Amino acid sequence: MDGGFVADWRRGMTEVRRRRTQAERSAGTRAALLDAAIRMLREHGYGATTTMLVAAEAGVSRGAMLHQFRTKADLMTFVVEAVYEEELERYAEHFRGMKDTRRIVRAYPEVVWEVLSRPSGVAVLEILQGSRSDHVLAEKLAPIQARIEEDALRHVRETTGVADTSMAMMRLIVWAVRGLSIASVLTPRPEEVAASVRLLSRLVDAGFETGVLRLDGTGAAQ
Repeated sequence: MDGGFVADWRRGMTEVRRRRTQAERSAGTRAALLDAAIRMLREHGYGATTTMLVAAEAGVSRGAMLHQFRTKADLMTFVVEAVYEEELERYAEHFRGMKDTRRIVRAYPEVVWEVLSRPSGVAVLEILQGSRSDHVLAEKLAPIQARIEEDALRHVRETTGVADTSMAMMRLIVWAVRGLSIASVLTPRPEEVAASVRLLSRLVDAGFETGVLRLDGTGAAQ
């Protein structure tokens, strides 16, 4: 085999390995920063969570942090998007194989609680609240939130068969659970919050029993 060809091939393979290693290193850094940001947001809230605090928690240098995220707003929008993608996978896993629309709707409060009460769900809620006073973050989040809202509602329709006219009920469940997830952080007895989630499930059940909620001919809750 020609020696020059072998040398060129080896150089090419070395470059491929180098690029792959750099990509993997970058992905690892972003994953570490994501985990650290979630922990800091849950423990300290949005206002006290700085990029330097997150970098220190992740064991990442200031330069590596700035290479990935130039501003706090960039890091926070990344957290929102990354958490949402992971939440979609969890919802799909919970509802996979469920065909009965009424059963899905009845299960929705506790499934949403299981997903949104995790540290990542609390972290996202901290970010959303923080955007009220952080105009740069609010501007960056606006198109992301619009896309997530549209995508989430489409996912709910496809998963549960709930019609557009019934989205108010699904939003009520989601935002009630978001509020309870904050309560679970603040209360001295967080285990008691789960009882409120179970009560919400029973209220949905009672709605079906009394006719306040019903399934129409398309299988959608009204």
